[in-house]
Formats: sequence, C-alpha cells, structure tokens
Amino acid sequence: MIILGYTAICKAQSQIQKLNNYRELIIGKWVSEDDSSHKFEFTSDNTCKIYIDNNLEETYSYNLDRTCNTNLNNGYDIFLKTQIDINNFTCDIINNIHVDSNGVTTLSITTERGQLEIYLKE
Repeated sequence: MIILGYTAICKAQSQIQKLNNYRELIIGKWVSEDDSSHKFEFTSDNTCKIYIDNNLEETYSYNLDRTCNTNLNNGYDIFLKTQIDINNFTCDIINNIHVDSNGVTTLSITTERGQLEIYLKE
C-alpha cells in the first residue's frame, strides 16, 4: 500500500514538473507542419495569437493545466485551454513538446475533435 501511494505521488510530481516545463517551452511562435501559412504565437502573459499568411487573425487567452472544464483524465493529460469568449473554452491535449538533438522543437496537440496537429517552433 505504501509503495502504491509513493508511486502515485511521484507520478503527480512528474506531471507537475512536465506542466511547468511545457509552460516555458510553449512560449514563442509555432508554424503548422501541414500548412506553413498557419501560425500560433504563445506569449508569457497567456495570450495566444493566431496568424494566417502572417496576418493576425485572432487573439485568445490560454492556459496550460491538468484539467479543463469537465475533462479531468486523472491529471495525466496536459490541456491547452483556450478561452474563445467569456463562457466558451476549447480543451486540446498537448501530447508532447519535444526538443530534438538538432534543437528543433515540436509541439504535438490532439484537438477536442480528435485531430492530431504538429507545429514546429520558429
């Protein structure tokens, strides 16, 4: 019983560390792997800017968290919570933010609709 409790605490700490790491890594501009005209910019003041063909199209508030609306998933997922308007949020899942051996940073997101989207940091 003690081992199970310790394992659960370690996993929770690991997820908190991952969340804090993602909060730092997400800051910057990201270009869609599928459509280079589509870009996101995440700022340190929790603003998400969406660009199409380098024109600012929309600006939202965002937050990274282990829960989003009614999505809990036992705290294992990291959610990208984007506020569309005062009562409307999207809850996408960040699969990973990875820096490869060449220094290329990749953001992998599964949208609420179940689509996998990949972005490369500029």
